[in-house]
Amino acid sequence: MRKANIRPFLCAGLAALLAACSQAPDPAADATTSPDDAALDAVIAELEQAVAAAEQEVQRLRDVEALENLSSVYGHYVDKSMHDDVADLFADEGIVEILGRGVFYGHERVREYMHNLSPIGPAPDRLFNHMHLQPVVHVADDGLSANVRSRLFVMFSIHETNAQWGAGIYENEFVKEDGVWKIDYLHGYQTFYTLYEDGWAERSSGIFAPFDRLPPDGPQSVPYDPYPAAFVPPFHYPNPVSGRMDHYGRPRPPAQ
Repeated sequence: MRKANIRPFLCAGLAALLAACSQAPDPAADATTSPDDAALDAVIAELEQAVAAAEQEVQRLRDVEALENLSSVYGHYVDKSMHDDVADLFADEGIVEILGRGVFYGHERVREYMHNLSPIGPAPDRLFNHMHLQPVVHVADDGLSANVRSRLFVMFSIHETNAQWGAGIYENEFVKEDGVWKIDYLHGYQTFYTLYEDGWAERSSGIFAPFDRLPPDGPQSVPYDPYPAAFVPPFHYPNPVSGRMDHYGRPRPPAQ
């Protein structure tokens, strides 16, 4: 069953539980407490716990949906070089680390990094489809932070000049500020970049050099080689069935 279809059942269950609690007689209305009163108190307490758990689950589902949307929104803005809209998705202390360009700390440096990529806005003869696929979302128990792993697939071209394929993995961290989810740490690992006419079967070129025109605040946090080398970007979660943690890790760059 899809998550979106679970909510009506949860909401209906919540309504029924709340109705049951509101219709139950008040034990304090009787001068004496009977065994039946004690049993009723226990039932009411159990119902209240069930309501609280259901409310928490509904909120978690809403958070998962918001995080999936936020990840996709980021990709759609990057598609069209909407650099200010991209930067606005980050928390005040947000961090960006993409490919091997180094680490950039803080909201304004994130904005500067985005502006450095290209002129603002869509332009004729330029294509940059930036697709987020296969999301895996985990929300922290306190509901204030989360991790999302997704697969990146890129189609980039300048008409009659060149075209490239690209692929990678995002292992991103999010934070909820004033009830709104924002990107706290955007970490894009590259799998390959290759010319369209070559394809990944013929040639793969890594992108690891920092921009000369925009030096980073810190070096690349995780050294690795792209395809055809075998590298698995660390998972933020253990195996959900076996619990194995062979490739588990939540690497973050050092504090600025």
